[in-house]
Amino acid sequence: MSGIGGLPPIPIYLAIEKNEQQYASRVEKTDATTQSNIAYFQNVAPKLSSPQALLNNYRALEVVLGAFGLSSAINETGILKDLMTQNPADPNSLAQQSANPLYLRFAQFMSNWNPPPFSDPKTIQTIISQYQLNQFEQNEGNQIPGMQQALYFTRTIGNITSIDQLMADPALLNVVETVTNQPQQFGLLDFNQQVAILSKAVDLSKFKNPAYIQKYVEQYLALTQENPPPAPGPSGVLALFQPSNTANGGLGQMLSLLG
Repeated sequence: MSGIGGLPPIPIYLAIEKNEQQYASRVEKTDATTQSNIAYFQNVAPKLSSPQALLNNYRALEVVLGAFGLSSAINETGILKDLMTQNPADPNSLAQQSANPLYLRFAQFMSNWNPPPFSDPKTIQTIISQYQLNQFEQNEGNQIPGMQQALYFTRTIGNITSIDQLMADPALLNVVETVTNQPQQFGLLDFNQQVAILSKAVDLSKFKNPAYIQKYVEQYLALTQENPPPAPGPSGVLALFQPSNTANGGLGQMLSLLG
């Protein structure tokens, strides 16, 4: 499956991953929903002085969870409250017991409310930047099969230190299962069986090498394009390449964004 202007997905991935935050910030300016959500969060964040205040503000919570890759947990108020009120360094805390790196990172960032995390403008900006990044990756994945997972894998796999952590993150696990050619029945195996198989198939120490990650992701994208799902309408970087956006220089100017 080809991407922008007939370009295959791998060159697009290689261009984006060099400076993904810049792409995310640029595309956010063309996305009215993301713009609106960010403006709302900036306005209300300083007023959110407790975990319960954040949980009670669904729209602000959407942005915060979107920043940490936890959008699917938005209705899990009990889990979120524990993550925001327990000491994430405590071995008995949910963050430690879950082995989910997303839970741990969220807890480390959001568990200290004295003073509230949003009293610091730097914290607000960090969340906004991460929210932009995750929304951007989601949009790119809507256009090119596997692109969301490819970009996410590139920037996060280096922080994974155990097979348990890898298996706790569905996006990372999807990439590894694809590249290591695991059968569809893999998910039906019990946890220990999956751990045993992946422990032999994956050497996590190699993901400390950016060049290795890049080659691994290129292989994933190549495999993903073989059976792509139907693509929705243009958004994100692809939207920049539509005819209506090329009035000031045409396709050549838009392709320069990937240069």
